Amino acid sequence: MKYVLVFLILFTLNLEAKLKDYFKKPINKSGSHTMKGIDFIYMINLDQRPEKFERSLQQLHPWGINPYRFSAVNGWELSVDTITAVGVKYKTGMTLGNMLATYYEKENWKNPVHEYPHKKGRTYFCHCMSLGAIGICLSHLSVLQDAFDSGYETIWIMEDDIEVISDPHILSKWIKKLDKAVGKDGWDILFTDRDTKNNNGHYVPCTSCALRLNFTPSDKKKFAKRYEVTSDIRYIGARFGAYSMIVRRSGMQKLLQFFKKHNIFLPYDMDFIMPDDIQLFSVIHDIVSTKPNSPSDNGGPNYGTERDLHIGF
Repeated sequence: MKYVLVFLILFTLNLEAKLKDYFKKPINKSGSHTMKGIDFIYMINLDQRPEKFERSLQQLHPWGINPYRFSAVNGWELSVDTITAVGVKYKTGMTLGNMLATYYEKENWKNPVHEYPHKKGRTYFCHCMSLGAIGICLSHLSVLQDAFDSGYETIWIMEDDIEVISDPHILSKWIKKLDKAVGKDGWDILFTDRDTKNNNGHYVPCTSCALRLNFTPSDKKKFAKRYEVTSDIRYIGARFGAYSMIVRRSGMQKLLQFFKKHNIFLPYDMDFIMPDDIQLFSVIHDIVSTKPNSPSDNGGPNYGTERDLHIGF
């Protein structure tokens, strides 16, 4: 009887879908999508936003850079079963203190419900986590999985709201410079601008972490650390923005392992800082940054509206 029970438990666990099962696979990766020191260049773009991809291409084409268009996961089209599977299931003892969390019900499920997390087995996300933000996270993880499975050592991931500030080919030089300064195994991610920006173009630094329902960093002080390692590159403990980042194979592995173990809870650019051993760096002078006031579908499916089509160019 004991062996039958063990078998049934293992069988049930094997039937449970894993986070990786919800990753999206790329298609038609033919063509040249590389540059010196970078094995592959991705750009994440919703099928409903061709104008954003074209605008970004116009930014990069003068430099001869041709990113592979990765068809993004559209969070607004995900099923409630998928949403329930990829978030954090509540277990006894989990807490966010006095902070609310968000969950989605099967009835009228696209409208988020907010409460203090308490119900065992219910899938929660951070307060006000949108379906669009869940899709963004799945898109980035899908890219990381493809890159890791492809054997790439160094990749460049962009979103479709970039602004090229100066010659992106300087990044090849900065990669070599960072390798020399901290060692090839001494860094995981290099961001191509100093910090993210608000709609007025002002920098928005990040020096702390948000609460996560099922994970607590071992050293919360690390997020405030910032120091120069060369005249052009600095170490950072945290930052916002995932629109342009160079990721080493070690970084792919650390992020994939973290999310597969802990699932999705926060927006991606608040979660990639969480792995205890992740090593983040940024350039000091912007090379590729974000375009202020770029149309977004994070908080709602705004694609196709007259306003956003106008802003897109």
